[in-house]
Amino acid sequence: MRLAEHWIATTRGGERLLSPQRAGWLWDRLRHGFPQALSLVLMPDHLHLVVAGTGALERLRRVLAGCAAQHGVRFDIGPEDLANTREIAGRMIRYGIFNPVRAGLVDDPWAWPWSTLRDLGGAAHPVWTAAPSVGAAIGLRSRSVLAMLTSTADFRAASPQRTAIAAASLEALQAAVGAALRVTAREVASLPAGRRLVVQASEAFAAPGTDRLASALGCSERTIQRDRAPRHAALDAVLLCLGDERLRRGPDSVG
Repeated sequence: MRLAEHWIATTRGGERLLSPQRAGWLWDRLRHGFPQALSLVLMPDHLHLVVAGTGALERLRRVLAGCAAQHGVRFDIGPEDLANTREIAGRMIRYGIFNPVRAGLVDDPWAWPWSTLRDLGGAAHPVWTAAPSVGAAIGLRSRSVLAMLTSTADFRAASPQRTAIAAASLEALQAAVGAALRVTAREVASLPAGRRLVVQASEAFAAPGTDRLASALGCSERTIQRDRAPRHAALDAVLLCLGDERLRRGPDSVG
């Protein structure tokens, strides 16, 4: 019985994939096309997708054909790697998670923004691969998923924890919001959700005042006051990113 499929798709001619626009476009299409995915990792010239069950190939072809039409990036897919046990499925997921480390792109898997590891740890919004669903697929309780998927014989990555911070600069706030939403820090102020999250995250620290926030975000002080409520669903992810330097690496850091 097939429990999961692991697909690797490689760009033709070594075409670079990870401009924020290309990667963001592809990430969103794969998230909508594979809502029950177990993991996704985008690398500079290839991707790793692990999907529960079978039948993912045609959907993956359609998404990647769209990427070719929209961005001119063409892919070759395969070969297929199958898991018929939960242990093998777990190894497939862990392989993708550690791929950026093996490639020398980062020294810790949490530092790679284009990985659903951040979704598992609650450091991204919206969450795609929730720990309970991934744990159920590989036979682990939710609290054990991160330890199992971020440990190898040579390395164990510490899970992110909320950290008490006395103050945060506007630049750090924007970087944390961008990382949590998987957009560039430059884009944050242009997004209603990004602006609101900067305002709400600033409330927790000795951050810039209302007038400076309004000036930096290009809006009125009245808008800043309005953005303080209601609480945004991504705020916990932003605060987690703010307190962990690994997580503040956003899409603009790996182009």
